[in-house]
Amino acid sequence: MSDVRFTNSRSQAISVAYMRFDQACGDDCGDPWDVLGWATLQPGETKTRSNPSNNRYFYYYAESVDGAVWNGPYTAEVATQRFEKCICLGVIVQNGDPSSPYFDVGFRELDTSQFGGVNFTN
Repeated sequence: MSDVRFTNSRSQAISVAYMRFDQACGDDCGDPWDVLGWATLQPGETKTRSNPSNNRYFYYYAESVDGAVWNGPYTAEVATQRFEKCICLGVIVQNGDPSSPYFDVGFRELDTSQFGGVNFTN
């Protein structure tokens, strides 16, 4: 699939982070996965995200303002603000400050050969 759809069928807004295959990340640091966030979906809204490699697997993590979470066993770093990050790039510590805007969450796998996207429901 060249695009993946995210649909919010809930009554609360949802924010989605996603991970897609990107050979440029593999060339840069050895692990070809790019993590991006956040796509914010209002109730009833659908947004698409590109899958430029047409890779069969696409990963997502989502959370709703009411506390609902859609997660899984595939760990990657996300940030609270909008971001894009190759999964294999670490955060550089400057001046001895170990603080990082990134934290780990678990992503779910989406097999795009079976499903063209995710419909978040109650």
